[in-house]
Amino acid sequence: MKHYLFFTIVFFHCICLKAQTDNRYEALIAEASLFHLQKDYKNAITVFEKAFLLQQPDALNAYKTAGVYALDENKNEAFLYLNLALDKGWTENDNLLIDPYFDFLRNNFKNEWTLIVEKAKNKEMQYEKTLKFPALRKEINLMTINDQKLRFKKSQTNNAAQLDSINQEINNSDYKNLIRAKEIIKKYSWPKISEIGKDGENNFWLIIQHGDQDILFQRLALTEMKKLLATTEIDKENYAFLYDRVQCNLNYKQLYGTQVNWTENGKASGFRPILKEDLVDKRRSNLGLLPLKIYALNYGFQYSNIASEQASKNDRKDIEDASKLITEAQDFYKAKEFQKVYDNYNNASMILGGMSSLQNYDAALLFANIYNQNKEEQYRSIALDFLTLLFYRGDLSKKELLNQNEFKSFYSEKRWIEIFENI
Repeated sequence: MKHYLFFTIVFFHCICLKAQTDNRYEALIAEASLFHLQKDYKNAITVFEKAFLLQQPDALNAYKTAGVYALDENKNEAFLYLNLALDKGWTENDNLLIDPYFDFLRNNFKNEWTLIVEKAKNKEMQYEKTLKFPALRKEINLMTINDQKLRFKKSQTNNAAQLDSINQEINNSDYKNLIRAKEIIKKYSWPKISEIGKDGENNFWLIIQHGDQDILFQRLALTEMKKLLATTEIDKENYAFLYDRVQCNLNYKQLYGTQVNWTENGKASGFRPILKEDLVDKRRSNLGLLPLKIYALNYGFQYSNIASEQASKNDRKDIEDASKLITEAQDFYKAKEFQKVYDNYNNASMILGGMSSLQNYDAALLFANIYNQNKEEQYRSIALDFLTLLFYRGDLSKKELLNQNEFKSFYSEKRWIEIFENI
């Protein structure tokens, strides 16, 4: 019995140490990745190297480390980690060719750079032989590279005129990519890792993730992705990201905590509201994801889990706050203080998970009534906003709309026609 007890204690201690080490490693990687993103290469190098004392890097983190060493103009370490990344399975040669983090190597050590590029090409050629649709992978990866080049270009300027121009380029690129993504989904459903590789599947997800202008397609893509959730053919973290993105776009709360709030200066300040937040780590664990407190470090803020009682209180408060604003708005409506009605409903609609579909529909009716009284465009516009949300949610029917006389003045409106014809 004593021997058994000793073995149990030692075994448990080893498991705990391993878990602590793993969490420590992932926490350091998250911290280093943020520094990497911010081009704070000195701190990134320090933290990456601390992490690698605990565990050897995978291909992605070796690649990131090579990038920050290149920014630090440390040729030897940069090439060392680039070689390690390729040996560990880095396959995105097209990305390597244009990655601005490696400009120092590319411009100053042409012979060594040529050798790296040749090695990367050979690795990629070998990898493509294992895939069912290598040409599709190549196409998707190139689409994403262009997408990322534009977003990097945006991050490098503060000029308002240039930003407007770049934003238009990004919108055009996203629109074009979505058209092609729809064709891919129609032909292949969600393309699998065995078909287009892990990088191809990840980049295809990124195209969908950036497609907020077509929420219906995001929902469709998510449905196709969900069919593969029990397999190894998708990145489950990508599924969590897209699920939460769709939920937030539909004005629901997220489930996995992948979506964050951003401040005006471009920094993350915390997570967007999470439904039943006390269960978030359980949901994440079911998908093989790290705890939220580790994930938060990627964005540079701390997170602490909350108890069930507090989570329930938060959910109730959001619903109560929205309901209070709606009740006040209805009183303002009776007093014909229509601008206050607008302001209250607008504020209520910004509370994720605050308004039910029925409340959104009642809001559309109310603003249609106001528009019919004063013909001010903002009231028709917000009425159509509420109807559009319900359309995206799948909570509208033609019969229901036609039964409401309040909406007759909308019949010639373009947004109404788009909703009505696509229900």
